[in-house]
Amino acid sequence: TAGGASMATLLYMMLMAFLGGSILNLMPCVFPILSLKVLSFARSTDHDRHVHGWVYCAGVVASFVLVAAVLIALQQAGQAIGWGFQLQSPGFVIALAYLFVAMGLSLSGLIEFGGNIMNTGSGLADRGGYSGSFFTGVLAVVVASPCTAPFMGTALGFALGQPPQVALLVFAALGAGMAAPLLLLSYSTTARKLMPKPGAWMDTLKQLLAFPLYATAIWLLWVAGRQTGVNTMTAALTGALVLAMGLWLWGYGGWRKGLALACMVGAVALGGWRGLDQPNG
Repeated sequence: TAGGASMATLLYMMLMAFLGGSILNLMPCVFPILSLKVLSFARSTDHDRHVHGWVYCAGVVASFVLVAAVLIALQQAGQAIGWGFQLQSPGFVIALAYLFVAMGLSLSGLIEFGGNIMNTGSGLADRGGYSGSFFTGVLAVVVASPCTAPFMGTALGFALGQPPQVALLVFAALGAGMAAPLLLLSYSTTARKLMPKPGAWMDTLKQLLAFPLYATAIWLLWVAGRQTGVNTMTAALTGALVLAMGLWLWGYGGWRKGLALACMVGAVALGGWRGLDQPNG
């Protein structure tokens, strides 16, 4: 890949993305979708199972490729307007840390993201025929989105530093990994019999995966502290705490949403505060 990663590095990152995508099937929101799809296979012929498996695969991969295309478009636009700072900007690093904190809180069960989108996706996925299988794949990607960061982080960081065609390949590998188990189940009777039942273990796994996100947020805030100083890092940590409180209040609804918005504004203000720190250089 001229101007980008070596072929060995690209293949390694695609393998990591594929494995990460496969693990996403164990998430509490995704696994029941997989289970329902497998149950529908019991009433299908071999040909129907195979075709529906491939159509589901197309929905998953197309969704991840679309995400990659949007990120590439934003990156290209950013280059045109000087968005070359990325991790060199303390503000960008802190915003990224806040995003990881929010996604971690979602995995921990404090908040839930994307309810309306999921409901819309459920309606499309409930359709019969091939369109139903395709949109089941799209829905699986949507509901897995809060869980993707522990697996997407490395692939995303790598992909955004590469030419567009490389980024598309990495995200396509992530989608292929997520779609592969259902495709296997559509072909293998033995695999369908061995599939575990949904249960409390899925929530435990989901909550466990929040901790790599919190660890990543800590690392990002350390990077921001190295770029600026301890005062900025302390303000950003306080902002993360205020953000968590705001997200918690938002879940209660009513008048508390006003307080939640105030907390979120406060978090942004704290994340942008530089105090007496001078950039380390």
